[in-house]
Amino acid sequence: MKQAQLRDILTLSRPHFLVGGALAYALGASTAGTVAVDRYLLGQVMVTAAQLTAHFLNEYADRFVDAGITNRTVFSGGSGVLLTGRVDPRLALRFGQVATIVALVASLAVGTYSSVAAALGLGALGISWAYSMPPIRLLGTGWGEAATTAVVIGAVPLIGSASQGSPPSSTLWISIAVLFPVHFATMLVFEIPDIESDGAAGKWVLSVRIGRRATEVLISCAFLTGVAVLAAGALLGSLSRVALLAAIAIGPGWLTLRAVSSDRYGPATVSAVGTLVIAIVGLGLGALLAG
Repeated sequence: MKQAQLRDILTLSRPHFLVGGALAYALGASTAGTVAVDRYLLGQVMVTAAQLTAHFLNEYADRFVDAGITNRTVFSGGSGVLLTGRVDPRLALRFGQVATIVALVASLAVGTYSSVAAALGLGALGISWAYSMPPIRLLGTGWGEAATTAVVIGAVPLIGSASQGSPPSSTLWISIAVLFPVHFATMLVFEIPDIESDGAAGKWVLSVRIGRRATEVLISCAFLTGVAVLAAGALLGSLSRVALLAAIAIGPGWLTLRAVSSDRYGPATVSAVGTLVIAIVGLGLGALLAG
């Protein structure tokens, strides 16, 4: 396999999206106290394989829709690799199937010490298939955004905690409650650049269903909800002072809203990711140092 083809396949896998899953997993593990490295790594393999399954299958299933995208950014519109003709679309499907097998094998191994983590991993894998592939194709039902958020911000941190043999702590639950609306808003920001092309292609994601203006309002409300839950968690003593570092995310969150309203799609998606990453890292550090 030539170096250029390897580079295309790497791009097809969307490796930069794996960071969010890794951070969410680390957040869950950080609330467990003691971390067993072998269990941590095996759980991470399961999570990453499920993510890669979703990425490859989405590239395959959306290849025709993506052909009409004119505002592609680093975080929206797919990788664009299949549109070049350099990679056979069937290869994306095969890679998705291989990633599925890896996730299944990893879940069996994880199941030897945590049935909860294994079950959550299998559920995440199921949604990875259902998100883009027929007959369910969640992304076209208006529920794809919530389902993805439930996996990345709900299931993945819980897998991190359960894989260490620890039940979810109150800190983890409040962290999930903070991050859920932030991640949901981030997904909607990713949809904004493609809202017209998706609508024209009949891809009925949530933003297409409710329209541009309502999507912007929902993004704002979701970000504000995350801030409100963070403040409530601090006031109730459910979060440590260090966890309040997550409040730094308010800055890039505000920049995201400004960029969305002025159609600056690249900065909007980047600042949305920055908002989410800062929030996860802040909450994770708070949980780790508190433990």
